[in-house]
Amino acid sequence: MAFPATHKWTSLLVAIIVATICLCAPAEAKSNSSVKDSHKTSSKTTSKSDKKSSKKSSKAKKSDNKKTKKSSEKKSKKIKIKADDPKAFTKALLYDKQGVEYEIVETKKSPRRATVPENPQQPPPQDSLKQASAPDSVNNENASTQAANQAQVPESNQPEARQAEDHRSENNGEFFDFSTMLLPITHEALVGSPYGIRSHRLHRGVDVNVIKDEPVVAAYPGIVTMSRYNKGGYGNYVLIKHPNGIETLYAHLSKRLLKVGDEVFPGDIVGLAGNSGRSSAAHLHFEIRYGEVNIDPTTVIDFPHWSLKEGVDQFSMKKATAAHRKIQAKLKNYNYYIVKKGDSQGDVANWFNISIESLCRINNLKPGAPLKAGQKLRGSK
Repeated sequence: MAFPATHKWTSLLVAIIVATICLCAPAEAKSNSSVKDSHKTSSKTTSKSDKKSSKKSSKAKKSDNKKTKKSSEKKSKKIKIKADDPKAFTKALLYDKQGVEYEIVETKKSPRRATVPENPQQPPPQDSLKQASAPDSVNNENASTQAANQAQVPESNQPEARQAEDHRSENNGEFFDFSTMLLPITHEALVGSPYGIRSHRLHRGVDVNVIKDEPVVAAYPGIVTMSRYNKGGYGNYVLIKHPNGIETLYAHLSKRLLKVGDEVFPGDIVGLAGNSGRSSAAHLHFEIRYGEVNIDPTTVIDFPHWSLKEGVDQFSMKKATAAHRKIQAKLKNYNYYIVKKGDSQGDVANWFNISIESLCRINNLKPGAPLKAGQKLRGSK
C-alpha cells in the first residue's frame, strides 16, 4: 500500500516547513526592530545635533549682540563737558588722570540778527510808519523813559552794579553762598594738618596732601593781590581777592604762575603744588578769609570726597564769626612770646611763623627797633 507511506512523508515535510517558518520569524522581527532602533537613534542624533547647532547659533548671536553693545557702550562712554561749565577745567584734568575719554562741547549761541543797511528805494518798515504816525506826546514819553533808565545805571557802572548785585545775592550778612566755589585741587585728597591751634600759633588753613608739581586752581574769579615768596612760612604763595568779599590763599607752591593785578577766572591755574617755605613734604596750604575772619576750609569742602559739603549755599557767617572769636580767645593763652636777650624782630616773627610787618602791626612796634629782654609779644590779635 503506497498511500500510507506518502502520507507519512507529506506530514514530515509540512512539519519541517512549519518549523523553518517558526525559526525565521523571530530573526525577521529582530532585524525589523534593529532597523527601527537605528532609525530612532539616527533621528535622535539629528535632533540633538540640530539643537546643538541652534544653541551655538543663538550663543553666537548673543555674543555678537554683547560685542556690539560693548562697542556702543565704549563709544557712548565718552563724557561730554560743556564749554561754559565753570568746572570744565578741573573735570578735564580729573578725567585725564583717570584715563577717561571726554569731549568739550560748545554751547549753541543764538545767532545775531544781521543789521540790514538802509536803502532809500525800499519802503520804510511798518514800525517806523507807526512811530511817525504816533502823536508827538507819545514819542516824547518814550524818549523820557529811555533817558531815565539810562540815567539810573550808567554804562560805565553797569559791571560794578552787577558785581554788587551778585555780592548781595551771595552774602546777605547772615548767610553766605559757597555753592559756586571750585575746589583748589583736582582730585580726592586727605587733610594732613587741620585748621586750629598748632603748638603756640594759629594754623589759619588746612594742609592738603598733594603730588608735587600738580596744578592748583582758583576757587573763584578775582584779582591777585599778593604773589610772593615768604621764607619763614608760606614759601611761594598767592592771595586772591574775590568780588564776593572772600579771599583765598594758596601756599607752599613750587611755582607761582600769577602776578599781582592778574585777573583770575574759576579753574585758572594759580601755581604748581610743592613744599617751599616751612614745609617737610609736598602739600597745599589753603585758607579762606572774610575780612578779619578766618574760615575753616573743612566746614565748606569735603576734601577726601572731592566735593562741597551739604548746606554750603546757606553757610552761616554768624557761626563762622563766633568760631573765629572763640579760637582767638583760646589763642591768647598760647600765643605769646617772652623776649630773650639777643632776640630780634626777625627771630620772634619766625617763631610765630608770621612776617616782621605783621609782628610790628600786632604789637605796635617800629620796624627794626631793638627788643628788650622779658618783653611779651603776641603773634596775633
